Amino acid sequence: MSLKVLAYSLLAAALVGAPIARVLGGELNAPHAQPYRADADPRQDLADAKNKATKEHRLVMVIFGANWCPDCLALHRNLSEGATQEYAQHNFEVVNVDVGEKDRNLDFAKDLGVTLKKGIPVAAILQDGKVIATTNQGELEASRHYSPQQILAFMHEIVENRRVVFPATEHAP
Repeated sequence: MSLKVLAYSLLAAALVGAPIARVLGGELNAPHAQPYRADADPRQDLADAKNKATKEHRLVMVIFGANWCPDCLALHRNLSEGATQEYAQHNFEVVNVDVGEKDRNLDFAKDLGVTLKKGIPVAAILQDGKVIATTNQGELEASRHYSPQQILAFMHEIVENRRVVFPATEHAP
């Protein structure tokens, strides 16, 4: 391949790849771009998270979502930023479970008492290996409308009161 062809190929890749890398108005780093892995074993991931959570006195948050879902990506981004990320890392072991086109890992969701009827993302919260709460009422479904601070307040409610509430809805529909 000539240097000229290589240069044009790299330029084209940069021009096409940059818009693709922008998701929900912000640049997402490679680890954030695909948080829901189709090849993951959610049962093993949960077992690992439960073991770690028990040792470190944390809750487990199992989030069911998909990489095509703007709300799922927004929730993941919010959980990966600033004070929200610090709080999540200190208080939760997070397991992301890919639901594909809402046709993957449904038996696993059912085992945790989770339904996708109100949309995704949807989560189960576990303490000492047992489900203590779910977001089956759609509490996280509008995540693209929530700020990191709203998600932080949502997590505080879970940790402090062991209950799930809708995040503050000042921007939610």
